[in-house]
Amino acid sequence: MRMGSRRNHDLSYIFLGVTMLASAILGCTLSGKANGTTSPSQPGGSSGGTCLAGILPGKTTREEVVALLGEPVAVETDGSLETLLYASSIYGQFNSVVIQDNLVRLVSAASSVDDPPAWSAIKKQYGEPAHTTYSNYQQGSMTYIYPDRGLAFIASQAPDLVYIQECFIPITLDEYMNTWGKLLPIEDPFIR
Repeated sequence: MRMGSRRNHDLSYIFLGVTMLASAILGCTLSGKANGTTSPSQPGGSSGGTCLAGILPGKTTREEVVALLGEPVAVETDGSLETLLYASSIYGQFNSVVIQDNLVRLVSAASSVDDPPAWSAIKKQYGEPAHTTYSNYQQGSMTYIYPDRGLAFIASQAPDLVYIQECFIPITLDEYMNTWGKLLPIEDPFIR
């Protein structure tokens, strides 16, 4: 039983590392982009948000993901979790789909370089997040969490951009922080 917990813990670090690397690449690419307003993704009902077209956490199976997106660029497994990595519109950055028990549990999607959503538009649509934490993405970026909607955004108020959107099965804030959010920094990682 301890071995399974260790494996899930290790996968969390791998997933966080891939997400942070991808986030850093996106941050460098988008940091000079002018502010703009775009349409944010719409929530997908009780199954969480839609980060990638047709992929709904808690509903879409692994086979459906492969049918919609094709074979992944890479697959990482750890215990019962499997992470499928797909190229995004940003060179070197991946979108990821986490599978458990043959169902999508979490989707992390990079914003388009050409048309990233404005954080102000997301906040206007969904209101104040249930919780905000620091982000390892880039200086000034934060993670804004809407656990009951199955959404989280890595975004910056200046520039007014969303870098990454995460969609997951709606859960409580405590459940989010104990699973997907357990490795988020509690202090600003850019202040030394």
